[in-house]
Amino acid sequence: MPDYLGKIESASMGWLVLAILVGLVVVAAVLWLGRWAYERRADRLAGRIGGDVAGQRPERLPRVVRDFARRNGADPEARVSHVEFGQSVKMRLRRGAPWVTLWGWQWSGVRQPGFLWKAGRELWKDVAHIRVLDGFLNGRGFLEVYLLGALPMVRASGADISKGEAMRYLAELVWVPDAILENGAIRWTVVGERHVAASMGDARVVFEFDAGGDIIGVQAKDRPVRAPKGEPQTREWIGTFERYSWVGGRRMPTKAEVGYVYPDGYEAYWRGEITAYHLRH
Repeated sequence: MPDYLGKIESASMGWLVLAILVGLVVVAAVLWLGRWAYERRADRLAGRIGGDVAGQRPERLPRVVRDFARRNGADPEARVSHVEFGQSVKMRLRRGAPWVTLWGWQWSGVRQPGFLWKAGRELWKDVAHIRVLDGFLNGRGFLEVYLLGALPMVRASGADISKGEAMRYLAELVWVPDAILENGAIRWTVVGERHVAASMGDARVVFEFDAGGDIIGVQAKDRPVRAPKGEPQTREWIGTFERYSWVGGRRMPTKAEVGYVYPDGYEAYWRGEITAYHLRH
């Protein structure tokens, strides 16, 4: 082989290696910037939960609801603005899919309706497989999913999302007993011997209490969902709560499951356990 051909081949290999290295640096930079933007957005949204706005307290509470909140540690004099809690979660990302393990951290408002759920699944060390921001702020719901924790893959909002997220805020009052006593935006109505409805606007859920006064279930007939082809639908939505325990100054169910009722029966899509709990003033 002539000498100049060997030099050309060597130079080409050098440029190829350099191009690969530059490409890897660019990919790493994109992922780092995306992760930074995700974390910054999460921090900004979390900072809007609770705040200094004091909402109006409920005028009237059913006795079973009031007793539940007080028995579980709710104290209006403590002036809690919001709570934060950690979760260990298993989810099905679509119907019939295998369970996926996620970590979760949530901020939930006390005197004003609102929550932010930050969740993710790690791929390797600080590299995430997916990260999620799911929330309800100022009467609007949203869902955002980021591939590799950085690249926006899903951004959902609109009236159906807002209604669904409002229902979630209501259903999760079981973990925020202070909000039961202090959030006047919620209307409470006794609908059965052991059933009480909580509603905000067109969002409504029904809690089931056991003989001891603990909430053991929640149900909604018309939670919005997205069908496989993207068209909006509603389905019956069911949650169950168990294993009450004191965590971070409040008593709550530390284990829960949520699912939908389909034409062929019920299927769970979310199972979680409370791993940490903090009151914020």
